[in-house]
Amino acid sequence: MATLNTLRTKYGIILSVVIALVLVAFILGDQLSMQGRKADIPEDTTVMTVNGDEVKASKYAEYMEMYREANLAEDAKSDYAEQAAIFNLYTRPALEAVGLGVADADIRAYAKVFSEQAAAMYQMYGWPADQIKMMVQNQWVSNLATIDMNLAYEKFTKTYAAGNYVNRLEVEDALRGDKLTFDGRYVMVPYKAMPEVEVSEAEIDAYYEANKAENRNYGARTLRYVTFEIAPTAEDLAAAEEQVMGVDKAVKEANGNSEAIKQAVRAIGGKADTYKLYSSLDAEVAEAVKAGKNYGPVFENDTWTASYVISDVKAPASYDFEVAVVENIVKANEVAEALKAVGGDFAKLEEAVETSTDSREMASMSESEAKNFLGKKVGDIVVISYNHKPAVAKITKLGDVERFVLTADVKKSVKASEKTNRDIVKSVEDFVAAAGETAESFNEAANAAHYQVRTSTANRNDYVAMQGRERGVRGIENSRNIAVWAYDAEVGAKKYFHGENVINVVMVTSIDENKYELKNVASIESRLKRDKQYEAIASQLAMGAEIEGAEKGNFSGVKFADNMVDGKWEAALVGAIARTRETGVETKVKGNSAAFVFVVDAINGEVDPATIDTERTPEMTQRESQMQRVAVEAMLDKAEIEDLRGEGQI
Repeated sequence: MATLNTLRTKYGIILSVVIALVLVAFILGDQLSMQGRKADIPEDTTVMTVNGDEVKASKYAEYMEMYREANLAEDAKSDYAEQAAIFNLYTRPALEAVGLGVADADIRAYAKVFSEQAAAMYQMYGWPADQIKMMVQNQWVSNLATIDMNLAYEKFTKTYAAGNYVNRLEVEDALRGDKLTFDGRYVMVPYKAMPEVEVSEAEIDAYYEANKAENRNYGARTLRYVTFEIAPTAEDLAAAEEQVMGVDKAVKEANGNSEAIKQAVRAIGGKADTYKLYSSLDAEVAEAVKAGKNYGPVFENDTWTASYVISDVKAPASYDFEVAVVENIVKANEVAEALKAVGGDFAKLEEAVETSTDSREMASMSESEAKNFLGKKVGDIVVISYNHKPAVAKITKLGDVERFVLTADVKKSVKASEKTNRDIVKSVEDFVAAAGETAESFNEAANAAHYQVRTSTANRNDYVAMQGRERGVRGIENSRNIAVWAYDAEVGAKKYFHGENVINVVMVTSIDENKYELKNVASIESRLKRDKQYEAIASQLAMGAEIEGAEKGNFSGVKFADNMVDGKWEAALVGAIARTRETGVETKVKGNSAAFVFVVDAINGEVDPATIDTERTPEMTQRESQMQRVAVEAMLDKAEIEDLRGEGQI
């Protein structure tokens, strides 16, 4: 059984997320619920498949309901529901098969940590003990359905990342590249100074045949698509205005009650988070505050904005303090009183506590946090929340006094309603039905309905994630799903996809069936000429050789990260110089524009062997973190997932 400290570390990320959701859910209440659009979908409708297993609308709605208590927006719940379906049909069995399933003991251990830390957090918000117990129990039950998924993914990512290894040579090379510079001399013979050489057609063909496997053609697709904008109607705009004005009315009726104001604003997704420096406010908001008024509501660019003043104070810009973390809020109050009794000297407490120093900026404080500091002076002792734990702090320094404002801010973008979405989807489906299976019929249907047809091409790089970056169809934002579909589709296939505020109807109109990229004669000829010219000169190339057209020069301070040497863009030359380990050795390099020979006369700087292991540890930690981020994506890439929610269903 793991120790409690180990568990706290192990489940730290999950706890922070879950508890944050818990607090939001309790404060806001059950404002959001399942919307009507799912009711319009027959329960036996397939909304997605995972490795051939179907997920029906009825089951998908159950997954959505799992996140009801988290008070997530509907689209966010839909995303989480997708994850839950994939986890139950694919991820959970896969992990259990390799011994990474979540056992009852894992859940019990996590429950212990959850209850302790959740209770401590509620204590810091001042809830009574009997209410805290009820809140923790209720939130544990509401989150129980997803905890096994969170634990399973964390167990998998940690196991995946454990295979990470950074050897000493990697670290040493990195340190050399960072710390060493090189001085020396070079001789270069530009290829243009050499006699022209001939390259035959047979040589070009031979090179192409020998190297064509490096330039595979993955069947680039030509696509035609029509974009339907998802925009709010006049009715949607009117409904949003009514909602915002309702908030404005509730704020006025609150008569300055800060909790009522925050509750009204948060009910439509607004925020009342932290104090802001008055001088940093938007000009319009600052002008209203200066006049002792609220700002808005104002409608601009399809967005309603308003700022309601909760607090307007002059206070130190920062508070420096000495702090000690304790077990619970009761203990914190006891330590605070004991500290006052010994004149604020932590070292004089009968029970030793571990202290550290820190500071808080007023411009980042919430209202509840600011209440602990406002009006306090140097030497005052306060009970605070520190890294989500109760703590005792003694103020040691105050910053300059500035003006700060806490506002409850409304920023509501008006979006298309569910009815509007259904109407747009109906137009999309009508077009899809009329579009046929050829480029010509696609164009005819678009022209008849006065839709604009756009064309794009997608190659292999667009279908896969490249170096951590999502690729997709050029011209369509966030379209990797389209590219993936197109890669497996045939000519004439069509489908529509939901994007951000758009629906794209896409057809594959042609496929490049060439197995390899076409032969680029000019590029191959240039490469072969350069190779011949280098070979002709390499045999006589030396530092002291007299070669017609040769140029001599010096370099200094060259390092691995440089792009050029003595004003010349030659990556191969930079790399060869930076790899040098001995001075006085002549080294030849085939550059892009010239043949080079160089000698390093001085290697500046040093790599302390003792630092290699020191640097190796954080490098391994960083790489482990990177591997954890890609672990789940790597696993899910192995699954065959068909998302049918873009078919107008969910």
